[in-house]
Amino acid sequence: MPRFLIPERPSTLLGILADALDAIGTGILLLTSDMRVRFLNRRQAQLFGLPKALLEQGPTFRDLLEYAASQSWFAVEDDDLAEYINDREAAVRAGSIAATQISLRDGRRLLFSCITCDDGNRILTYTDISDELRREATEAVAQVSAAFRFSNETIESQAAHLASLAEAAHEHAQMAEAARRRLEQEIEERCRLEADLRRMATTDGLTGTLNRTAFMIAGQRATERARDPGRCLAMLMLDVDHFKMVNDRHGHAGGDAALQHLAATLRAGIRQTDLLGRLGGEEFGIILQDVTPELAEQIAERLRLMVAENPQRHADRLILMTVSIGMALAYESDVSVEQIMARADQALYHAKGTGRNRVVKHHAAIAA
Repeated sequence: MPRFLIPERPSTLLGILADALDAIGTGILLLTSDMRVRFLNRRQAQLFGLPKALLEQGPTFRDLLEYAASQSWFAVEDDDLAEYINDREAAVRAGSIAATQISLRDGRRLLFSCITCDDGNRILTYTDISDELRREATEAVAQVSAAFRFSNETIESQAAHLASLAEAAHEHAQMAEAARRRLEQEIEERCRLEADLRRMATTDGLTGTLNRTAFMIAGQRATERARDPGRCLAMLMLDVDHFKMVNDRHGHAGGDAALQHLAATLRAGIRQTDLLGRLGGEEFGIILQDVTPELAEQIAERLRLMVAENPQRHADRLILMTVSIGMALAYESDVSVEQIMARADQALYHAKGTGRNRVVKHHAAIAA
């Protein structure tokens, strides 16, 4: 029975966790943000009666519901099945669901809950409480029958015994609920850890901007969108003028502080829809999305002035900086972000060669 339906190599700890989840009596189902099954334990497959062939197809949550419906799983009239499946899928897609009971056609009762993680994943739990309900009912009936067979003198002792059974059942239920909460907390912690790892993989550790790899990937997507009619994209390449002098005068700690200050200044001068990344050393890239050529030039000039007019104070000394900026617009013929970046880099080279601390827009003469 496959457990991780999306191919990956879990760590030893995750393997142990997967084995532990297979051993518990509660069904566990982990959905991705697009409602596709990422993981389920053995108990969940048993509860749904899911065949191996279906699981190997990488099903969606709706696929599981529709398969269960085809096996007459739900205690719902056939005419109402489609609406029932739509409602169940919509409820899970909408977010977390407190513990609720689900009735099955064969008389079983399940306790169901849904938890939504920060990254959009969903954790669903299904616990078969039928046996527990029947057992409690059977025990109650047996105790009542026994009470009638005994004399009146034994009624109080029998009642006390029933009370102790009820208290013990309540304690066991509390223990099971506490274990379920601990499991949910561990899964939530794993979701948070995954989010932290993704952030570390895409973020420059010094400045908090996108790193080069993440910037190029996001830039490629933006380039592809920019080919749609009526959309325009501009790329800015920025380089700190004479940055070696900053390191020489203020040390590497001062240089790091200057780059952090520069990143904060650039971030304050662009829009939320724009992309900012550190490409290496003191070089940064900015992708302006859905922008006119005129607005792109205005933003570039504003950034140049903001950097020049807002020095960084470090160790009671001011670090003065200026930047040279090369700007290039996306062409309809561009198929990769590297093409736009190459033109912006040519414009940046021209800006540095003609005096620095200026914005140069790419044009045919520069390319020549």
